[in-house]
Amino acid sequence: MRFRKNPASGDPSSIQQSFESIDLNVHCCRYWWMKQWKHQRLSFPYWRLYWNKIPGAFVFFENRVFLEPDKIILIPPYTPFYTGILNNNPDDVEPYCMEGGWIQSREMESFSMYQGYIPHFFIHFNLGYHFDNVKPGIYPADVTAFQGGLLKDLTHHLMQGRRSFGLDRSLALYHLILSAVQVIPNDAWERFSIGTKIKKVLNYMDQHLEESLTNADLAASIHMAPNSFARLFKQQTGKTPQDFIRLKRVEHASRMLCHSDQSIKQISDQCGFNDRYYFTRVFSREMGVSPARYRRNLLLNRI
Repeated sequence: MRFRKNPASGDPSSIQQSFESIDLNVHCCRYWWMKQWKHQRLSFPYWRLYWNKIPGAFVFFENRVFLEPDKIILIPPYTPFYTGILNNNPDDVEPYCMEGGWIQSREMESFSMYQGYIPHFFIHFNLGYHFDNVKPGIYPADVTAFQGGLLKDLTHHLMQGRRSFGLDRSLALYHLILSAVQVIPNDAWERFSIGTKIKKVLNYMDQHLEESLTNADLAASIHMAPNSFARLFKQQTGKTPQDFIRLKRVEHASRMLCHSDQSIKQISDQCGFNDRYYFTRVFSREMGVSPARYRRNLLLNRI
């Protein structure tokens, strides 16, 4: 234990404590009916939380996991997984096929189930660099009574056509995400010991992704020599600064392709790729498909 002679104002104890910092960023929260849901080797730079109101769909990574009403499914960033609906004939649909739409009322929810479609609730989010590094996999967990109440509240909110979340619904959303993340086993988290200086650099990168960032620029932001900075950065993140920047730019681009209507050229510029063709080459290398194909495969996400 470390002690301080003069504890901070208001703290009656002299024992210093440390806490993990979570940077929760929600990209979308939807409730849709799904008729077709077939994808092969999906991989995203953000978390996915799935819950289905009725059985009939599955996700696959190393083994098949069924989406059931009493299960929440968590999929960490960069897990290459497959999806499917049991009553779909694989020969009848393309390798990438999504067909569905927004559930806008309780009546539509009931009608979709009558038609054999699956009500599908999902959230896309990030937790910040430290908590986005998780062993790839699919992590199912039983829905608790508390989570069941949150799911009921959030799906009701979405079925009313609400596009904005006030404080109460946002807190419900955060509670659902953080309670679900607690099921991830300790040995699945990839631990990185990131010091204060490198944390400042990571924040600086996030704020200046559209700019040309050299090692000298990044080192200057924390008053270090470029070579010393580059060594420290790789020690603490496992990547070189420039490799890390490219990955961050591709991550940001993939989120924009999925969750915005901006053109590929606009996204390329905003992510620091001044040449669209260079952007396409880098994105294809990291994600396995071109930006245009990536967006086309996930077109339903933009309804």
